[in-house]
Amino acid sequence: MYYCNAVEPLFGFEQVDTCFAHWVVGPPKESELRRFHGMVASPNFPLSAERLRSMAELRVVSAYGVGYDYIDVAVASELGILVTNTPDAVTNATAELGLTLVLAVCRNVLGHDAQMRRTHRPGQPNPTFAQARMTHDFSSQTVGIIGYGRIGQRLGRLLEAIGFATLYTRKHGPLEGHRGYRDMDDLLAESDVVVVATPLTSDTFHLIDQIALRRMKPEAALVNIGRGACVDESALIEALDAGRLAGAALDVFEHEPRVSERLVALPQVILSPHVGTLTQETRMLMTRQAIDNVKAGLEGRAQNAVNAAAWTRNRR
Repeated sequence: MYYCNAVEPLFGFEQVDTCFAHWVVGPPKESELRRFHGMVASPNFPLSAERLRSMAELRVVSAYGVGYDYIDVAVASELGILVTNTPDAVTNATAELGLTLVLAVCRNVLGHDAQMRRTHRPGQPNPTFAQARMTHDFSSQTVGIIGYGRIGQRLGRLLEAIGFATLYTRKHGPLEGHRGYRDMDDLLAESDVVVVATPLTSDTFHLIDQIALRRMKPEAALVNIGRGACVDESALIEALDAGRLAGAALDVFEHEPRVSERLVALPQVILSPHVGTLTQETRMLMTRQAIDNVKAGLEGRAQNAVNAAAWTRNRR
């Protein structure tokens, strides 16, 4: 694996061989969890309250990525387990995928591709050349970004560099030095493309629901690079079926890794298998940062911590 060298900072610590083996070949058996002092976690192996309570030796968990909604942070904090993530490593690649999906939606790339293939007849002129759907210059389009952290800000810069106007909304209001803030309702109403770039929390669950979708322009599109459950997929499918929304591009799904058959059947939806960080360079950075987080935690230091205050009070 191209990121194997990233585990070198852990050499000399207990359980390195065990942790590394499971990183490569799959999740550990439940009976082995009690041995772990540190762990790199992913959504494929959720750390529920019950599971965390069974891991008597666990001192630090590093989420592999920026999201950590699959870890029961409240229980980890209660148990004195440090929870960390890798926020800096994922920014560029995730923003770049967001840009890619916005461009594909705005220029109907997949729609034209499908039409060319569907109407192709060997040796005959392809009617798509005369029937292709008209789109718009990027400079005439406005992209609204919901969630304006590292990824949202990076995406905004990329979009503006090629001519898009951008708007943003965030939980804590306008960000100093950044133009284009709107409240949620105005952003939805004004945007030609809405990009969801928020983590999943109790506040953002189904943030894009039936009411939010009805505020969007019927010719607008929705892009989700945040978390699947930030969007009510049933409401999204209903809006697309009814023609109240022109299209969508989704890298994340509400019931991931299961994908709704109704979504798959919609030709105006681009489906991407949660690959926002799936580049060699970014995965190497994520691995290094996750390992560094574990090493720091085992040494008693909180690095990229999401529960630093509670961990300090209750640490094991």
